[in-house]
Amino acid sequence: MDELVTRLSNAAHIDRAKASAAVKTILVFLDKEAPADAINELVDAMSGARPVLDEGKAESAGAPGYPGFGAMAAYHALTAAGLSGGEVQVVTKELLAYSRETVGEETTGRIVGAVPGLEAFV
Repeated sequence: MDELVTRLSNAAHIDRAKASAAVKTILVFLDKEAPADAINELVDAMSGARPVLDEGKAESAGAPGYPGFGAMAAYHALTAAGLSGGEVQVVTKELLAYSRETVGEETTGRIVGAVPGLEAFV
């Protein structure tokens, strides 16, 4: 997961803490929205991601959701984590590129296809 955090930090020109928060936010969001087997494949392929996802799920348990649905809800979650609109775009595109490189086009396509509006970031 360090590799992904570094990649996002460099691509979006954000510090590692913000990049790490973005990964956690996206993983928690996708865990709720995308097919469980596809998300599990992605998380299992990312060294150190399972504890981050579990921590994020625990932190968000019982918290109200974000306005909108699909990619718009993820956008609101990421801006609440401190990212600007431009940073959200870069981070999301990079994470999806990383997903394609790590688990392949088919699994990434299933994730993207399950979240309305996410295809705009591919």
